[in-house]
Amino acid sequence: MLRGACRQADPELFFPVAVAGPAARQAEAAKAVCGSCAVRASCLSYALEAMPEGVWGGTTLEERRAVRKRSVRRQASEQSLGPASAAMTGEIATHAAGQHAPPGRTA
Repeated sequence: MLRGACRQADPELFFPVAVAGPAARQAEAAKAVCGSCAVRASCLSYALEAMPEGVWGGTTLEERRAVRKRSVRRQASEQSLGPASAAMTGEIATHAAGQHAPPGRTA
């Protein structure tokens, strides 16, 4: 936070009171400050964990919620495919190595 580009800006800029109209323009102005920030990635990482109000790491709270929702869905999808993916990976690795195992078995 000590190296953030936001240190030079009015803190109120990063906390719009709504999501539409003038507040949307305010959020875009805050994001513009974030765009050139040297610590944007760290700021965004923190914001995705803590989910604070306002613009952090160039994202609004609503945008961070959407990112987290997609991440949760992706993780759930990967977990549900886990055993099948592992079995397929084993078969692919066996065939790629030129080894042949009886059906239903991997080498």
